[in-house]
Amino acid sequence: MTQPAAAPHDPPGRLWELLDDGQRKALRAGAELRRYPAGTVIIREGDRSDWVLILMTGRVKITSVSTGGYDAVLAVRDPGDIIGEMASMDGSLRSATAIAVEPVTGLWLSSRAFNAVLSEHPAISVVLLRIITSRLRYANSRRTEFGDSTAAERIAAILVDLAERYGVPAADGTLIALRISQRDLAGLASASREAVARTLRTLRADGLLSTGRQRLVVRSVDDLRQLAPDDRSAAMA
Repeated sequence: MTQPAAAPHDPPGRLWELLDDGQRKALRAGAELRRYPAGTVIIREGDRSDWVLILMTGRVKITSVSTGGYDAVLAVRDPGDIIGEMASMDGSLRSATAIAVEPVTGLWLSSRAFNAVLSEHPAISVVLLRIITSRLRYANSRRTEFGDSTAAERIAAILVDLAERYGVPAADGTLIALRISQRDLAGLASASREAVARTLRTLRADGLLSTGRQRLVVRSVDDLRQLAPDDRSAAMA
């Protein structure tokens, strides 16, 4: 018999913070607490599987194979987010790959257990619909905003968003506290790796950015924001 999963603390944000105590208790009662080391492929695009995962700790990047044959990063999911919900609800193949960026702990529910909770607590379905709608709206707005922009502008917008979401104060600016590679940036900005490397060199030369191995420090978020499309950053869903 599956034991209720206990989390050490409630994570901030997204699905989890929109639920009340009774809804959280119901999800925990039907869940197993699972852990994934950094780098683990939690979900693989094209697979058929019937479960969802609610992130308690750690972050996950969502990727998909582009028409060019490389893995494009579509989004980053944070503690409190749910992954795998669409395939679980409609029985389709996994539409994207989910990879642990850092050690991840999550509430794992089979589709049967998840749907049973939704039947008992239909308000959770309403919350899920809001989340899915928000993600679709984001995707549409990013396509519109990025439509006429240059690769450099898109990369600047993504860096601003990363700094605002994951930034921590550092001696030389704002450290993006998320392990992210040039390949990841290319996927998020719909740009080539060559364009990312070129833009990062320019930003370093202009004193707006300092870089290391998967380490990015934005010297001035406000100055970098001026380079984003329409002077706005494009927030990730």
